[in-house]
Amino acid sequence: MSKSEQSKSWSFIHVADMHIGSPRSFRFQPAWNDNWQTARKQIVELEPDFLLVGGDLTRDGSTHVEELQLVKDDLGALPFDAHVIPGNHEVGNKYAPDAPMAVNSDFVARYARVFGKSCWSFDYRGVRFSAFDAFLLGSGLPEEAALRRWLEEQRGRTAAGGGHVWMIHPALFADTVDEPDCDRNAESKAERVAWYFALDSAIREYLFELFRDTGTTHAITAHVHCRRVVDVDGIKVIFAPSTAFPQWDDRWPDGDARLGFLHFTCTPAGISHEFVPLAAESSRVGYGPGGNPPVDGRDYSVAWQKPPLKPQL
Repeated sequence: MSKSEQSKSWSFIHVADMHIGSPRSFRFQPAWNDNWQTARKQIVELEPDFLLVGGDLTRDGSTHVEELQLVKDDLGALPFDAHVIPGNHEVGNKYAPDAPMAVNSDFVARYARVFGKSCWSFDYRGVRFSAFDAFLLGSGLPEEAALRRWLEEQRGRTAAGGGHVWMIHPALFADTVDEPDCDRNAESKAERVAWYFALDSAIREYLFELFRDTGTTHAITAHVHCRRVVDVDGIKVIFAPSTAFPQWDDRWPDGDARLGFLHFTCTPAGISHEFVPLAAESSRVGYGPGGNPPVDGRDYSVAWQKPPLKPQL
């Protein structure tokens, strides 16, 4: 990069899947909180213009509003702005009639009371940034209709001259952009997991049409906890890493499940990015189940801090 380009360069950072929790919950992994604080320090030292946070900020923000507030306060203390969208741990999982902890209006409203709107778009130094809660698509919830109206409004906006970056939480696809829908009730665990992580084909096709119409250069996703970059018709689809724990490190030959975040540099020549690994990884041990357990049956007697905090529904 020439000195002239360096003088005109600026940067932003993307982080996701921090899973910050509370010892008053039915489950807690202090190592994930430690890892976020390590990442946070590294991010501040890089002095980006702003931070993008791609969802799964919390361990159980969908039912524990104090986790949402904890993260909001922490991000609000940064020396730059943080632009946030929810993940499934804030608003619920991908929708299916019988899916446990699926996205629902109560979860969506609780997130909005703390963080505000989950869809937004702004221009910064010639680049457009847009983001939204993609779990609403295909849910049939009243909030889906409002989101689709907002998405159509974006279609009429001309992309900024320096590019257009979209951010969602779920993966646009599991392996390839033209893959068929997966079955969440399939015998194959790999197919069930792929259904959980990726959007269905009809939604994916709609979004890529929207991306093309809005001059998209980058689409950043999260949820999978494994870094990967795939070019789709000139759109750089980026599967972002997690700061909490790795997943799917054995699915893709070009995947990298190391913990960390993404540092993007913008110059007149375009947008580039690099992976920044965590400077240290915590090994503190916590308690409680993994997965997506329903509210009924959660054991709050195991909480490290008393009295146990019951879910605020």
